[in-house]
Amino acid sequence: MDKHLFKLLLLLALFSSANLYGQNLSFQKTADGILLSEDGEARFFYQTATKSLEGKYPRANYIHPLYGLNGEILTEDFPEDHFHHRGIFWTWHQLYINGQRIADPWFCEGISWNVKSTNTHIKNNIAELEAEVNWVSDSLNQQPVLRENIKISYQKLSNEAYSLIFEIKLTALMDNLQLGGSEDQKGYGGFSPRIKLPEDIQFTSEGKKITPQNLPVQAGPWMNLEGSFNGNSKSGIVIMGDPQKLPQYKGWILRNANSMQNMAFPGRIPIDLGKEKPLIFRNQLLVHSNLSTQEIDQYYKEFINHH
Repeated sequence: MDKHLFKLLLLLALFSSANLYGQNLSFQKTADGILLSEDGEARFFYQTATKSLEGKYPRANYIHPLYGLNGEILTEDFPEDHFHHRGIFWTWHQLYINGQRIADPWFCEGISWNVKSTNTHIKNNIAELEAEVNWVSDSLNQQPVLRENIKISYQKLSNEAYSLIFEIKLTALMDNLQLGGSEDQKGYGGFSPRIKLPEDIQFTSEGKKITPQNLPVQAGPWMNLEGSFNGNSKSGIVIMGDPQKLPQYKGWILRNANSMQNMAFPGRIPIDLGKEKPLIFRNQLLVHSNLSTQEIDQYYKEFINHH
């Protein structure tokens, strides 16, 4: 073979491989947040500036939009049924100091999120976004009460799947701080994707069909949401967590319309958050077109074994 032709074929092979595994990743910072793109296609937007609906439900520090494999928007922000829901978010109803309630972060009341700093890295086909965020109390003269450190890692797994891993650390900045979920039997709170659900949505976990209920459902450590997300062929979104490492884990809060999906913890009874012992939890999303139960299981094993 002509050596020039060989070099050309080699370059084409390398270029094809780079495209397959997301070599062309780029972050773009704006006044509102940070956009990750892959091969010119938007993948997700991290909201750093405070955003509100005519001054109500102010929020920052969440993902919206999250984009599917075909460029479709998968998440919702300010949905009419629950204006306080926002894309991919993680928060709770109860926030106490010295036994006194100071805010309801779930409803975006009494608290604001000050994204102090962000860093982005692209290495080995993985795009990482890190942020330090102060939770600031309205009733305590805009004093930070909680520090959040988050890392969001994006990786293309194949032409038919990508992953998004969230690593979240919450450290109390004041003594006697407590976090708790909703004060009813549902006890929801924690990592909460608000997905734009198609009418044919179905839930499966470890190969078993799961039926949403009002109260938490007991199922496996991952949940696959399948349906016509792009309006045509079926695709899926998998939510993963590590229940064994969640304090007072309650199970899955699932809804097939007009709501978020949630791995609920710690429930209605608040937990203490210390200055020296932060709350740390991890979640992963898989956006895919046809992953099998066995493939999802394998990705889950990789997720829980990688720290």
